[in-house]
Amino acid sequence: MLRLITRECHLRPITVQECLLQSLGTDKIWSLNTRHVSNDSINQSNATVKVPESADVVIIGGGTAGCNTLYQLAKQGINVVMLERVKITAGATWHNTGLLWSLLPKDIETQLLKISKNLILRIHEETGVDPNWNNNGGIYVARTKERMEEYKRLSTIAKSFNVPVKLISPEETKELFPLMNTDVIKGALHSPSDGTADPSALCTALTTGALAAGAQVVENCPVSKILVSKNLWGSGRRQVKGVETPYGTIKTQCVVNCSGAWAPEVAKLAGLTLPLCSMKHTYVVSESIPSVQGLPNIRDPDASIYIRINKDNLFVGGFENNPIIINEMPKDFAFDLFELDWDMFHQHSKKAAELVPQFEKAGIKTSVCGPHCFTPDLLPLVGEDQRMRGMYHNVGFNSSGFMLSIACGEELAKWIINGRPELHMYKCDIRRFTPEQTEDVDWAKQRSHECYVKKYHIMYPHDQPLAGRNLKQDAFFEELLVAGAFYEEIQAYERPGWFTPQGHAPVPSYDWYGAYGSVRRKDKRYESLLKGDHTFKFSKHHHVIGAECLACREQVVIFNMSYFSKLYLSGPQAQEAANWLFTANTNGPINETVYSCLLNEQGGIEGDVLVTAIKSGCGTQADPIIKGRGFYLVSGGASASQTWAHINCEIDRKGFNVALDNLTDKIGLLAIQGPKSQELLENLTNLDLSNEQFPYRSAMIVNIAGHTVRAIRTSFVGELGWELHIPWQSCIPVYTAIWEQGVNFGLRQAGYRALYSLSCEKGIRLWNSDMRISDNPFEAGLGSLLRPYGEYLGKNAIERVKENGIKKRLAFFTIKEQVPFWGSEPIFRNDEIVGFLRRGEYGYALGRSIGQGYIQDPDGQYITPEFLNNGSYQVEVMGKKYEASMTLLSPFDPENKRILGIYDEPLPARQ
Repeated sequence: MLRLITRECHLRPITVQECLLQSLGTDKIWSLNTRHVSNDSINQSNATVKVPESADVVIIGGGTAGCNTLYQLAKQGINVVMLERVKITAGATWHNTGLLWSLLPKDIETQLLKISKNLILRIHEETGVDPNWNNNGGIYVARTKERMEEYKRLSTIAKSFNVPVKLISPEETKELFPLMNTDVIKGALHSPSDGTADPSALCTALTTGALAAGAQVVENCPVSKILVSKNLWGSGRRQVKGVETPYGTIKTQCVVNCSGAWAPEVAKLAGLTLPLCSMKHTYVVSESIPSVQGLPNIRDPDASIYIRINKDNLFVGGFENNPIIINEMPKDFAFDLFELDWDMFHQHSKKAAELVPQFEKAGIKTSVCGPHCFTPDLLPLVGEDQRMRGMYHNVGFNSSGFMLSIACGEELAKWIINGRPELHMYKCDIRRFTPEQTEDVDWAKQRSHECYVKKYHIMYPHDQPLAGRNLKQDAFFEELLVAGAFYEEIQAYERPGWFTPQGHAPVPSYDWYGAYGSVRRKDKRYESLLKGDHTFKFSKHHHVIGAECLACREQVVIFNMSYFSKLYLSGPQAQEAANWLFTANTNGPINETVYSCLLNEQGGIEGDVLVTAIKSGCGTQADPIIKGRGFYLVSGGASASQTWAHINCEIDRKGFNVALDNLTDKIGLLAIQGPKSQELLENLTNLDLSNEQFPYRSAMIVNIAGHTVRAIRTSFVGELGWELHIPWQSCIPVYTAIWEQGVNFGLRQAGYRALYSLSCEKGIRLWNSDMRISDNPFEAGLGSLLRPYGEYLGKNAIERVKENGIKKRLAFFTIKEQVPFWGSEPIFRNDEIVGFLRRGEYGYALGRSIGQGYIQDPDGQYITPEFLNNGSYQVEVMGKKYEASMTLLSPFDPENKRILGIYDEPLPARQ
């Protein structure tokens, strides 16, 4: 047993600071004695609290997130004030471990880590306050072969972002950390650029810099209410107009919620809920171990623990299956700690002692148990809330607050000033969640709990959550489940990923991983199939998905795409709004369909939409009654909430007299795709669906089995095909009729894994991977979607790009070897890294892996055709380079014959 020397830590007052400092024998672990900047702009007692009458921006919360948001805004000349209910660093910042890794699995996280580190390195010179950066490096140990496989992938990803890492053996690990018991590990990943800093000292530095730039900081000033306008905007959103405090009201149109574990309570002040859950998280501090000084920090994900080196102490923390969930934070909790459940923490101390035996010999000096916020997808909540203009968030950092909140503050400042961040922040954008998700407390609690449990689990590309499932099911759900659909979840929707020949495998109810008295589920069918995707090689379901893909290329398949976003834009200024929102020409005849980009003012791609001009119809959901000319908008389901929010923001900003109605949940969408799709549908509708009578990218109201359906001739997979948009109550009768006719043509079910494979193979762009807000249409190879006349959002920026040129270009890469692409793999040109894959799939018709990624000149020059074409390309996968073919168009059907029904060439994989 570990020798425990502990102190009680149950909601104790500020003396906890003194207790910890005395226990650790230093005042430099957290610089609590230097938290306050000596400046008249900070009010430090209730007697002197004063608030300004107005501000451009009001920040609520004085932790790392709030302090850097304040600093970044102030440096840009913004009139900004930060309100802290107690003192700066109160809450979680004051006892944060200060760990800073250099590499995480997602590309945006690694980019954010670099921004955070750069600020830490430069802030001392500017402000004179040292954040105590210690570049002692980090070791990520692996106890299993599977973890070493993940580290192979991470070491490859690291090259894409210029992060120096190295895979090392147990013997090499021992050299770096002599006290480690390397008998329990298979190897490790060494990251020499990792380190630690002092969160409290950093907050002092940031507030010092912010105050010097004219910002104001008011301590001991809780916010009692966020004032919002009573009049709704055209989109239904209200506008922030001020905050109330015990010391007066501050008029503002922009509030930033940086309140950490109190974020849900702050959101409630504006009448909002957040998908966020606070949990008690613990680390312990060892007695002195002189020989650990200067050694690297450790991340031991197979044991779900981390170890920070602080002088001669070890800080040991971990993530258990049964964290204590905090339903509501105590209002008077500031520099306090919770009492530690030692029975719960024993699993972490046992694993730590197994890895570093000296930890057990030294014993524990004290414990730190405080609140940490977790979100439903292990990523922060940043950006403007789609439900309220001027309400921004910078919260939910999943025990990575120090690492990520610094960079998120910098991006958020750009967001507020420029309208959008510089980086593509969608994975962190609160708009990634639908309003239904943000308002479902039970769903958020389940998912956040699972994220806490899986904080250190291996992140497989096709892994699926087990918590919070079956929130939204479309009309076809039961039919497809019986047909063998293996369901995936995205945007709360259950969608068929692929179809198993082994019988149906329903998603079971959440069992909380056996915590809180729950019984582990006995039905393991779903989890058993899911484990087939727990690999960085080809999935065990690779051939099943391949059969679906080839059926689409050679016969005909049916995709359930009902979770796609389906909106109606109508009203007196519908055409004027469409002209402004969409880059393509939407002035064509009724039933003409165009594919268009949505841009921001910087010319970045905010989304892509299929736009169909419509007139007043018969009154069904698929053919509504409207006044005048309107538009039916269809976009990808994964970005549905983003598309809705972006369009609404512009409607509000421009004041268009239009209505935007969301009928996503009321219209089913079945896509019939493949060479035999025309023949099948002609038999079903008794219509001529030839190129002459039903051209590509056009729409028509048709009758199927006595039901009104909007048919749009389009394809997300590059085949002859149609989308059928069906009123909810007609979905099952139409589905049944399709199958009755389809058996004569070899109709087959296909899921989203096939859909994504086929789309990548054909070169169709997917928003959030192949095109992002940091990409413009010319860079993405979508210049043809930009109409040459008329004004549209982002056109001024586009004209500048057109004049100056581009500095990156999307291209397609294939390799002959049978290894999978997953995305983030580095692209080499003449042995120099020039980019990374945004996504990767296996092209079954091509018979090889295909990826899409942007090529950049390492010297930062404009991209030319000569540069693109006169080079030798390679893609590195799992530590090995493969010769790659590069093309600017997909090598599959580059002449687009197949969407017109011209099938005069065999599939490459069949040759």
